[in-house]
Amino acid sequence: MINKPLRAVSDAFHDAWRLRWPFVLSRLVFGFLVLALLTPVTSLALRAAIGLSGKPALSDFDIAMFLLSPVGFAAVLFAAGLVLTGYVLNIAFMMAIALHARRTGERRFEEGVAHILPRFPRILGFAVRFLLRIVLLTVPFLAIAGLLAARLLGEYDINYYLAEHPPEFLRAVVLIGITLAVMIGLLGWALLSWAFALPMVLFDGVHPARSFAASRAAMAGRRLDLLLALLAWGAISALAVAAVFGVARLVAELVVDSFAPDLQALAAAFLLLIGVWSLVNLVVTSATSGALACLLMERAGWPGMDRPEWGSRENRHRLRRVLIGGSLIAAMAGGLAATDLFSVRTEDHVEVIAHRGAAGARPENTMAAFALAIEQAADWVELDVQESAEGEVIVLHDSDLMKLAGDPLKAWDATGEALAGVDIGSWYAPEFADERVPLLSEVLEMARDSGSGVLIELKYYGHDVALEQRVADVVEAAGMVDQVQLMSLKYEAVQKMKALRPDWTVGLLASAAVGRPWELEADFLAMNKDLVSHRLVQSTQQAGKRVHVWTVNDPLAMSEMLSLGVNGLITDEPALARDVIAQRAELGTLERVVLALGSQLGLVATDKVYRDASP
Repeated sequence: MINKPLRAVSDAFHDAWRLRWPFVLSRLVFGFLVLALLTPVTSLALRAAIGLSGKPALSDFDIAMFLLSPVGFAAVLFAAGLVLTGYVLNIAFMMAIALHARRTGERRFEEGVAHILPRFPRILGFAVRFLLRIVLLTVPFLAIAGLLAARLLGEYDINYYLAEHPPEFLRAVVLIGITLAVMIGLLGWALLSWAFALPMVLFDGVHPARSFAASRAAMAGRRLDLLLALLAWGAISALAVAAVFGVARLVAELVVDSFAPDLQALAAAFLLLIGVWSLVNLVVTSATSGALACLLMERAGWPGMDRPEWGSRENRHRLRRVLIGGSLIAAMAGGLAATDLFSVRTEDHVEVIAHRGAAGARPENTMAAFALAIEQAADWVELDVQESAEGEVIVLHDSDLMKLAGDPLKAWDATGEALAGVDIGSWYAPEFADERVPLLSEVLEMARDSGSGVLIELKYYGHDVALEQRVADVVEAAGMVDQVQLMSLKYEAVQKMKALRPDWTVGLLASAAVGRPWELEADFLAMNKDLVSHRLVQSTQQAGKRVHVWTVNDPLAMSEMLSLGVNGLITDEPALARDVIAQRAELGTLERVVLALGSQLGLVATDKVYRDASP
């Protein structure tokens, strides 16, 4: 029984490899098609969200609220539908190519074009119904998983759960895992039942609305057979893709080791490696997708074998020329976009911002960490502030002390006496056992006349009373107005702070942002490093604002961010950042681009693990 599915999988991969070039062309065409459709649709959805918000851009909290809204959820579904439609079209083309090859022995991409494009409305109807069925099946389980997370992980700050993995965290992981496993099992069973639906729509003339029931009936008693075949196909496909990626990664590391003294040769080797890897990956993934199409057609009994050929040869050639021409235009546009990498800036004007002090070498947000950051000549010492039970402005990132001390004491319930008894340094090393939660005033006193400014992040957990005003009062009392800047993830807090002190420098933190964040009412942006692009940096600086990036601790990543022209590096390693800046001063433009390429390939120069990289 097992040999039969394995033989079918073997035959499917054999057919896919024989038809690899038409399949490669199909994958290219529909990859570009999805990109061409998805980009403007996504842009329109986000523009609509921005328009409804009344703001020039959306930041973290706004995006989350938009995605949870009916309009946002509909936009996500529509985008998912476009991606799914593109994949369905690609598989449909491959099925038609394989069927024609089986009938005539000819390996022609245009045969898929001639048969599939006239049936596009039916395929679109099928894709929409397919997506809705998946949504209806998965949403209840995802909702249950969300409720479990809120119920079991809502007592303490999420950073504590992620760092310490207490019993309730493990219990939540198990329960959520079981929920998702049941969802995946039911979804897999449903997908097996629908396996013949697309071939029936394409080649048997079954209406999309009836195809799922027809496929379910045809699959009766055959699910196990198909499941074994799909598992074998999935295993082979995963191994093939992993092998290509693994070889590319290994070669990249060898390239770094072999050509590092000659940076010009290293850049050329990297570019050659990227080109070869992209080509090989395209062929492999086209073969695996094509094998799936052939496998489903074989299991379905090659529907349409007894039907006449479709379309005239002249029409097939015309359609082929249109699609290939459009794909070439898209490829040229992509090539032009890729040249953006070589427009990176190479002149560094950057400030080093010590994240929670020198948190890579001392316990975070402690006087010891701040003292080391000042000693290492950080331009700014970054810290987080909240209000205590007595209205004092204390320096603390999380909402409670679980992560730092195993103490559930909440910041807003903490008195000075209670905080004086909590050791927040021993978790890092025994010699820091005397460290306690500092007051903002204490840090300002240390930083005064040190040469380092203080960058204050306003933290909000729903219990703030007058945080902005109290911070302003402490800063003014310390005589540090000219040495202090502020920022927050909460845009309303940025606006409130600017209203209280219009002349102060206040920035917006963002781990996600769309639209034109440089037009928001903020003096600078502090962005997640994954969001930073040459365009964002350039547009923000043209608007007269600065761009800081967090949290960057690897030398190659630091160099990449500097090549993009950021104004500030928020890092746990201020001394390392100073060293990277000094070394880059001796490098030429090509050498800096090489370092950026290495970072984008995922190569890293350090294996140090950090406890918390959040802002």
